Amino acid sequence: MSSEDRDSKAPSTALVHATVGYCQPPVEHRFQKGQSGNPRGRPKKSRQSKPSFNPSHQPTDGLVLEEAYRLVSIREGDRMIELPAIQASTRALAISAMKGSRLAQKQLADMVRAIEAKRHEGQLQLLDTMIEYKKRWTAELKRRRQFNIDEPDPVPHPDHVILNLRKGTVDIEGPADEQEKEFWDHRFARMGDAQESVTYFAGKYRRCRDDRLKAQYLEEWHFEQRMFDLLNDSLPERHKRRLTDRSYAEGASRQGKTLEEFRRNKAMRKDFVGD
Repeated sequence: MSSEDRDSKAPSTALVHATVGYCQPPVEHRFQKGQSGNPRGRPKKSRQSKPSFNPSHQPTDGLVLEEAYRLVSIREGDRMIELPAIQASTRALAISAMKGSRLAQKQLADMVRAIEAKRHEGQLQLLDTMIEYKKRWTAELKRRRQFNIDEPDPVPHPDHVILNLRKGTVDIEGPADEQEKEFWDHRFARMGDAQESVTYFAGKYRRCRDDRLKAQYLEEWHFEQRMFDLLNDSLPERHKRRLTDRSYAEGASRQGKTLEEFRRNKAMRKDFVGD
C-alpha cells in the first residue's frame, strides 16, 4: 500500500475533533489510557452507627405501655374527660358487660379474678417474709439484751411490724426504711423542742406580772403546744407522747383534734408555713 493510500485511510484530525456529542466528550476531556478517571478515589461513606437491638430492653413492651397510658378524651354525660387509654378501654368493657354482653362479662370477670389472685399471692409472700423478719430480729434483740450486748436499731423495728394472721395483712407502725427513719427522727426532735418551749413559756407566763408580756408568752406557749399536738396526732398510737405543762386556756390546741383542725383550717396552715 502506497503512502498516499495510507494517508487517505487515516482519520483526519478535523474529523476527530468534530465527533463530539452524547457519550463523546472532546478529546482533551476524555479519560487517558492508564490513568484513573477519579484520582481522589471513591468518597468515603459517612459512618452512621446503626441502632443496635437489645432484646433485654423489651422495646415492644415500652411501646405497648406508652399507648396503654396515653390520655384519650371520652364523653361522660355532658362533659369531656381525659383518661388513660387502658382505663377507657376497661370502662367500655364494663359498660358493655352491664348492658348484657356475655363475652364482655366473662372477660371482665377473668380480669378481676386474675388481678385479685396476683394481689393475694403478693400479700401472702409479704406476710411470710415479715413473719420471718420479725421472728429473727426479736430473737436477736432478746439475745443481745440477755448478754448485755449493744442493741442495733433495725429498720423497720420488729416491735413496729404488726401482723394480722386472720386477714393476712402487714402494717408497719413506724419507719419502714432509713429515709423514713430520718424523717421520724426529725419529727421527734421537733416535738422535743416544742416540749421545752412549752415548759419555758408556761413558766414565764405564770411568773409574769406585765399583761402585755403575759399575752406574748401565752401566744408563744400556744404556738409550740399546737406544733407538738400537730406532730403527735400524726403518729401511730404506740408512738404518741404526753405533753407536760399543757395549757387549757381558750384558743389552746387539744390533743387528738389538732391535725383534723389543721386540715380544714386554712388560716392555721398559713401560720405554720416554714415549720
